[in-house]
Amino acid sequence: MVSRLLASFGRTPLCHAAVVLMFLASATSLVAQSACTTNLCLQQVSCPNGGSTTLTGKVYAPNGVDPLPNVLVYIPNAPLDPFPATVSCTIAGVVPSGSPIVGTTTGIDGSFLLTNVPVGANIPVVIQTGRWRRLLTVSTVTACTSNAFSTRFAQTQAEGDIPKIAIATGAEDGLECVLRKVGIQDSEFTGASGTGRVVLYKGSGAGGASVANSTSQDVLMSDPTTLKSFDIVMFPCQGSQFIQTTDRQTNLINYANAGGRVYATHYSYVWLYNDAPFSGTANWTPGQGNLADGIATIDTSYPNGLTMADWLQNIGATTTLGQISLSTLRRDQSGIISPPSQSVLTLNTTGNPVLQFTFDTPVGAPVAAQCGKVLFNEYHVENPSSSLANTTFPNECPTTSMSPQEKLLEFSLFDLSGNSVIPTLTPASQNFGNVPVGITSGTQTFTWTNPSPFPVAVSAVNIVGDYAIVSNTCLSGGINAGGSCQILVNFTPTVVGTRTGTISVTSGLTTLTSSLTGNGVPDIQVSAASLAFGNIDVGGVSAPQTVTITNAVPSTIALQPVALSGDYAETTTCGATIGPQGTCTVTVNFRPTASGARPGTLVVSAVNSAYGSATTTLTGNGVDFSLSVSPTSGAVVAGLNTSTTATLTALGGYNGAVTLSCTTNAPGSVCTPATVAGVLSGTLTTPVNITTTARYTVVGYGGLGGGLLLTLLGTGAGVLVWLVRRKRGHALLRACLMVVLLAGVGAWTTGCSGKLPDQNNPYTAPGSYTYTLTAADGFLTHTATYSLTVTAK
Repeated sequence: MVSRLLASFGRTPLCHAAVVLMFLASATSLVAQSACTTNLCLQQVSCPNGGSTTLTGKVYAPNGVDPLPNVLVYIPNAPLDPFPATVSCTIAGVVPSGSPIVGTTTGIDGSFLLTNVPVGANIPVVIQTGRWRRLLTVSTVTACTSNAFSTRFAQTQAEGDIPKIAIATGAEDGLECVLRKVGIQDSEFTGASGTGRVVLYKGSGAGGASVANSTSQDVLMSDPTTLKSFDIVMFPCQGSQFIQTTDRQTNLINYANAGGRVYATHYSYVWLYNDAPFSGTANWTPGQGNLADGIATIDTSYPNGLTMADWLQNIGATTTLGQISLSTLRRDQSGIISPPSQSVLTLNTTGNPVLQFTFDTPVGAPVAAQCGKVLFNEYHVENPSSSLANTTFPNECPTTSMSPQEKLLEFSLFDLSGNSVIPTLTPASQNFGNVPVGITSGTQTFTWTNPSPFPVAVSAVNIVGDYAIVSNTCLSGGINAGGSCQILVNFTPTVVGTRTGTISVTSGLTTLTSSLTGNGVPDIQVSAASLAFGNIDVGGVSAPQTVTITNAVPSTIALQPVALSGDYAETTTCGATIGPQGTCTVTVNFRPTASGARPGTLVVSAVNSAYGSATTTLTGNGVDFSLSVSPTSGAVVAGLNTSTTATLTALGGYNGAVTLSCTTNAPGSVCTPATVAGVLSGTLTTPVNITTTARYTVVGYGGLGGGLLLTLLGTGAGVLVWLVRRKRGHALLRACLMVVLLAGVGAWTTGCSGKLPDQNNPYTAPGSYTYTLTAADGFLTHTATYSLTVTAK
């Protein structure tokens, strides 16, 4: 019925040029105006009170379970052209076949809304993404009401177009089973000589499942003509590295450059890692081994990544937006090269290794000339418990429901096979930098782009925060297919500090948002937020430091006197006013009055508080030391010595060279520190020795002395006794004479007393005296005293 209806249209001119697209919550909708006057255009009606005839529903994968985003939904006004028999370059934004009169794209949840739909029976509807396409009919469309219609993509060729897919099966990855779960019927899986849309080739190294007439992937990859008959070529893992020949790699590059889509995983890096320009898409380091299973993060900084994250959460494959659990992981590259590559998934572990990335082909060509795409990932989608070698499809396929990892492939498959129709707002974020409070920054440009094949009407542009829209071309009418509009934004901070905001562009009820940041800074600014003066001796003066004051606004500001707190002093060139964008200086030095930290502030304020003030924090440390003696007093007999102990203590972090000396008012006395110089950083203790002088000193005059004389007499007497006992008379006589002689000599040499006194000059007379210790570092000087009482003998 649909084919006969469309055939009756003939080849009418394209009618979409004068339409306006309504992009509602899940989709964009093309609404025909008066330009289209043939066929179904004649069945469009005007509704009262601004109403419209609408068609709403959802589009699902062939399995009828998973809703699909970014699918074109349109009402054709002419027959559909068949797809070319070979791969071709299809650029995003090209109007699809069938001269659509109204069109839309599905949202994250697969929903769509078509407005101004032709009314009547058997109205044709087309759903399409890439070379997935299906033509259906709505049995009845009632005027000026909402008509429900949901559908799915084809499971067989009889239902609609299915991309032609080649799979080089691998013994370790039953990827073909995922296509089966997506909903493609088993009858579409054939060998090379079959007519099915999914052709199974056996991997040339360790092939997996096969069907009747399956041939080696070498046959496919050695024949450029056969290769280009496929829309998608998929290389699941064969379990080991099987190097490919240069000519086959070249055939794959040429295939992708012509618009082909390539999927490779795990050891299938052999198709990419050593063949330029594919080798320049990542830092290939094969053989790094397996990675532990874990959670991966989806890169949501680009439109397709954000859509993937939202879609996976919408269908329940993830519970945390942008996070998905992955298993059977390898690492054969150390990061992508961007451009040309776009990271899709990174593992949440050390180094965040990239697990999936894509790049467009030809690599390095202008974006408008790139129509092929390559997807590489580092994980298995199907992970069989045993080798799939020599198995027959579909015996290797489990009957379980799709896992989150399989649904990830499902999204990637449809994303790989189609062209993006997701509107974009760039940049995703913008920083306006430092701007004085109350002053308006320069403008920044945001671009909203419509990559779909239908015009889109932007219904609203909103901005939040200290930001304003200067100009906006997005509300001037529908944005053509592949077209864009610009919004110029500036920033006027209202207060000091970080100011955040957003700009959002709405098509119907779908909103794209970019984040805005800027920093409000004072109108009066200082060149230094802080000055540090370090350690300065108490009572000393530091070297000066200078702060420059700037008026950041284009008008004169009246200033209050410079306000300074703490142990600081200033001189300034700032007067009562400071001109537009003018400057002046304040020079500060540090004069500590006590030890320890001595904080302060330098504040420059405007007379008008609206201009604010600027503050510089001042820090400095007063350093000092103390000197004490213990004990502080004592007593001594003249002519004897004594001592005390001096203690030096660093204060406030003092660290410097100190000398120690001692003086006294006591005559004939000397005080001497054991340590007279050293570096003081903590506590230094040293003895101080004190000597005194007696008035008299006993001096000998050359005799033997009375003591020696008595010794001699005693010795003589002893000898005499011994001789008597021996009865030696002559000897006795001689001994007596000897004793007399010795006694006479002793008397002659010693006199009467044996010693005479001598007076010292000077001497330490009895009394009280002061001993003064002095410690100095060249600037600081401290003293301590010791009192000594001297007595006579």
